[in-house]
Amino acid sequence: MAKANARIKVDVRLDLKMGPEIIEHELNEAAARGVYLASEHVLTEAAPRTPWRTGDLQRSGDPRERPGSIAVDAGKLKAALGYDIAYAARQHEETTWEHPIQGEPKWLEKTLRAEADTVHKIIGTQIERALRG
Repeated sequence: MAKANARIKVDVRLDLKMGPEIIEHELNEAAARGVYLASEHVLTEAAPRTPWRTGDLQRSGDPRERPGSIAVDAGKLKAALGYDIAYAARQHEETTWEHPIQGEPKWLEKTLRAEADTVHKIIGTQIERALRG
């Protein structure tokens, strides 16, 4: 039996309507989304470290209960996250106060440092998804 040598030619034309500006915009949006999701993660992980007596402080930084606890500057890819109760900053900074029920000083700072790798992965995942389309 003779071997047939067949060739198939396919012409494919792609019209991409994505210039560098659109790609940059999409990547920036993905990175900003990643920054927001990473901020949510940090606040969620910080909850068990948050000083607790009545739960008000912890709730003031819960992104599900207080969406304003995270603000993202998409242009600069920066986030401000925190607790919106009057005594939060003092609780965070006062290293001599005891927390017999739950919590520790510098809880947000410690959580951010402990979760740095996860924060990078969350942001990176959003960027990868945008690149895949």
